[in-house]
Amino acid sequence: MKILLLGSKGMLGSDCREVLSQNYEILSPDRKELDIVSWDKVIDRMHHLHPEVVLNCAAITDLDVCEESRQSYTVRKVNIEGPRNIAQASARYDCKVIQISSDQVFNGEKAAPQPYFEDDTLDPLSAYGRSKMESETAVRENAPDYMIIRTGWLYGAEGDNFVKSLLSSVFGKKKSKKVKVVEDQFGSPTWSYRLAQQIQELIRADGKGTYHATAEGYCSRLEYAEFIKKKLRLKVSLDPCSLSECRRKAKRPANCILENRILKKQGINLMEDWKEDLDLFLERFGDDLIKQAKAGGTK
Repeated sequence: MKILLLGSKGMLGSDCREVLSQNYEILSPDRKELDIVSWDKVIDRMHHLHPEVVLNCAAITDLDVCEESRQSYTVRKVNIEGPRNIAQASARYDCKVIQISSDQVFNGEKAAPQPYFEDDTLDPLSAYGRSKMESETAVRENAPDYMIIRTGWLYGAEGDNFVKSLLSSVFGKKKSKKVKVVEDQFGSPTWSYRLAQQIQELIRADGKGTYHATAEGYCSRLEYAEFIKKKLRLKVSLDPCSLSECRRKAKRPANCILENRILKKQGINLMEDWKEDLDLFLERFGDDLIKQAKAGGTK
């Protein structure tokens, strides 16, 4: 089976390439070869490559960048028109589309630990969340065969994420001895490598429709940071603050907990407890990530 992987250099994309290449032929053109915002490039590559599955991990994911009005055109092109182009081309060439979506499509008003289910009403609070909601609509309306996979609180060895942000605060140029961390926002820290394995299982099972795929269990951002601090023996004081105190451009939902209900119903849920996966991740990559933070860079 040929899988066209878009966004293969990002956090999730790089792990998908590693996992899926063990069993499938992975086609991962760079942006110059296939820019998803260009209909002509999408249709040309689809015609020549003939993939059976298109996995779209390409997106602008920085919530605050997406909130900036000067970025609205680019965000719309990449996060909405790109998936629409892929879906329309996939309909023409009879292949499955897998679109990665986000917990940010919900408003987070449910009281934690009540989770969000696949069929709950979408009501995003941010420009990023709205763009992911519209990308879902674009795929549903244009792709006869599709999967939409919602996830959240991703971390991994590549790209930017909460783990790296915390380590950067501790070991970076500013070397903060006290770091503010939100105590009233809840979610499920999810390892991108585990999600890649779940995506592979969904491909094997020929999944259809919308799925939630996050780690099992939940925690607050503060508990997330405390776990990292303890595991890596960080010499830093964590200063609890509320979500309302955290002045960010984009509004964040307080409850980001997703329930993998359909994965469980279909007997294909591979997602592990967040503590077990985070412990394994930090065991494998913690030292290297600290070195990166001290060097002032990310992979």
